[in-house]
Amino acid sequence: MDKETNLRLKLSRIYKIKKDLIQELNLIKKDLSSAVKNLPVIESIPESEEFGIFFRDFEYSRLNKLITEYVNLLEKPLSGDTEEIYYTEIDNINSTISEAVSNLSKTVKKINEFIHKISGGEENLPFESYIANVKAKVNSMLDKEIKKEIKPDIDKLKEKLHFIYRYDDYNGIINFLKTYEREVNIYLSQKGSEKLSKIFEKYKNELFKEIIKYIGRYIKSSKAKQKVIDEIKNSLDDIQLAKHSVHYTLPDIRKHFRDLGADKSRIDIIIGNLESPRFLGILSAGLGIFVIGLFLPLPEGIKELTVLTGFFISIYSFFDSAFFNRFYIKKYIKQVRDNIKDDVEKSTEMLLSTMKEKILRSTIKVENTAISIVNRETKTIKEFENFLVNLRNNIEKHILVISNIKKDLDLELSEEN
Repeated sequence: MDKETNLRLKLSRIYKIKKDLIQELNLIKKDLSSAVKNLPVIESIPESEEFGIFFRDFEYSRLNKLITEYVNLLEKPLSGDTEEIYYTEIDNINSTISEAVSNLSKTVKKINEFIHKISGGEENLPFESYIANVKAKVNSMLDKEIKKEIKPDIDKLKEKLHFIYRYDDYNGIINFLKTYEREVNIYLSQKGSEKLSKIFEKYKNELFKEIIKYIGRYIKSSKAKQKVIDEIKNSLDDIQLAKHSVHYTLPDIRKHFRDLGADKSRIDIIIGNLESPRFLGILSAGLGIFVIGLFLPLPEGIKELTVLTGFFISIYSFFDSAFFNRFYIKKYIKQVRDNIKDDVEKSTEMLLSTMKEKILRSTIKVENTAISIVNRETKTIKEFENFLVNLRNNIEKHILVISNIKKDLDLELSEEN
């Protein structure tokens, strides 16, 4: 085989390598054009707009112009003898590969800078799981604040229940307890409501601090981070604890008077009043007059009148006991007052749990609002990050293909030598 024929054969193999390179360069142009058309612009991620301007107006224009020049250079017909054309083609391919890899690598570096700006750089812990972990800490604070701010007030209210011992009749006790109920509700609607709102605000602030920690860990974009923080703060500020949301109602104290209200025979009432000073006084007076009339030497007529008077007074003591004496009622009430006081104390103490439950119910809305915002934004950021990663990977794939073409060229040249 003569030298000219051998050169033409080698040149044909170089043309094959050049064709592969041109094809790859055109694929790069196509992929870059597709990326520009699909550039996401997300309002909550200012970097997306910044990247759009950078990539569409500068990087794409620069690369598209360079690649067009590379293709034009490679496709330009060469004149001269075969050997001159052969070495010129090799030089053109080498320079194109070198410049293309260099320029594409610069683009990859810039894309990586944008990825670093927005990426948390670590595997995300789901926000729901994160909130569940911090709730124990925040709820502990809630318990402490309620005990510190509200429990002393509740204890002072309970101290007033000692005045129940001033009353030994049903109406007196009922009126006292109604007054107590009114005082408790006045406290709940004024001072208690104010303190509860402050505790709720403190709860929101503590939760907000924990949310900021999460956002700082998983959202690196300072602009996106601030937008998320502002939206969460505004949403949390809008969630307020309803005023007069806690109301106190007395427990059922009438159950303590059921035995008193049951049908009682007059005999039962008389027996219940046997210790009554009133009954004993009337009976003693009647018996005394009866004995005086019976045993003292009184004139006839007066003696009989005295005995009868004493007898009737004694009989009247039982009648009075059965119909007019309230001693047995007061005695019964004294027996159940402690139970009534205990029940009311317990129901008042339960206000602490009720108030905590009220806050916790409201915090569910706080947590759900935060979860909704954070999940939405982290998902959006992740989608934009994935777009950048896919774009970078695609360009790196093209760099790899071009590098392999360079290896094919080097192999071809080494075999010739």
